[in-house]
Amino acid sequence: MNETISIQAAETPVMTAIPSPTPTETPEPTDTPAPTEIPFSYYAPTVKMSFEELVGASADFNEENVKDESNFIFPKAYPAPDTYKLIVDLTWQVVMAYAKDENGEYTVPVRYMLCSTGSPKYGETRVGEWKMKPTKVRFGNFNVSGESAQYWSLIYSRTYFHSVLYAKYRRLNTLVLDSYRNLGTKQSHGCIRLTVPDARWIFYNIGYDTICEIRKGSKTDTETESIRKQLVLPEAPATFDITVAGTPYTDNWTIEGVQTDEKYPYVFATQPPVPKS
Repeated sequence: MNETISIQAAETPVMTAIPSPTPTETPEPTDTPAPTEIPFSYYAPTVKMSFEELVGASADFNEENVKDESNFIFPKAYPAPDTYKLIVDLTWQVVMAYAKDENGEYTVPVRYMLCSTGSPKYGETRVGEWKMKPTKVRFGNFNVSGESAQYWSLIYSRTYFHSVLYAKYRRLNTLVLDSYRNLGTKQSHGCIRLTVPDARWIFYNIGYDTICEIRKGSKTDTETESIRKQLVLPEAPATFDITVAGTPYTDNWTIEGVQTDEKYPYVFATQPPVPKS
């Protein structure tokens, strides 16, 4: 750095030097990078997905031969039951999956999901703590309405996690638009509706005996409120054409990458029944 010199006019020129600046200490080099904030979409990948992906199907479903169950990839094994804990908040209409922290408490967020639980008209989803059952249905029908859904995972009795609805069995283009548009509100008959990717995540990642806590929730719960406000999905178009071939997959996990600690004891569902024709 060049020093600045000021000259004072006089009979004999006098040079006055400006004091040198105080030297600044050079910080010690460190190998630890600055922490990077994890984006919300890491925990809620659906917020960055297209409408087609949120209501479509993936490579584990062959629409060309829908009567052949061998075209479905069923889980062969699951993570241990204590790997995750699910929390369903009825006030904020969200499902949250947590893993254990270093103290063995379920505080590490894994996935946030927008849901639709039982409506007051048809019967609200029951509050309680349940152990997930082994029953899984890849694509099943409802008894009364004849509508169907993907990726059923049984919580208790006849209450399942499952996808949005379709008017016809295994026909993606018969999507019931209101079942998608109503996510985030109490609209179901008691089951917990999800987007297809979220229902798929539970289907493959949540084994039987995993704890699922369904709680009433509270309007004063600002943490869950914040999660809910960020779970914004794309609007449904007026018309659509959903096919397996055209459904993208941008989720942040794969079937091959799932932990396989516990073998899967497949239990056929009595409710809802899967049609034979």
